[in-house]
Amino acid sequence: MIPYLDRYCPACNAKQGIISGMEPIKEDKGKSPWTAVVLSFLITGLGQLYLGKRKRAAVFFVGTLILGGILSMSFTQEQVMGFGVLMAFISAVDAYMIATRKSQTI
Repeated sequence: MIPYLDRYCPACNAKQGIISGMEPIKEDKGKSPWTAVVLSFLITGLGQLYLGKRKRAAVFFVGTLILGGILSMSFTQEQVMGFGVLMAFISAVDAYMIATRKSQTI
């Protein structure tokens, strides 16, 4: 028996008809990678939170705050801001990688 969630027959690749009461689940197109990137640039970790990666978002956000605080004791304000921009960039790249990986698996 062909699983009702499959749209095409695995043997002959013919499109299957829809049986009443057993309609295929609508596919979620996923979340936009570029929205995740922009959110990560605005607030480090926000892109990960948008993608549902709460622990990862917390690590980026809290880690940036703690390391920024530690660095502010020894470095100039410009250097600490540079660290913040670097962390935002890393967070944005990470969010993009997560979003594109999710969209490929759907």
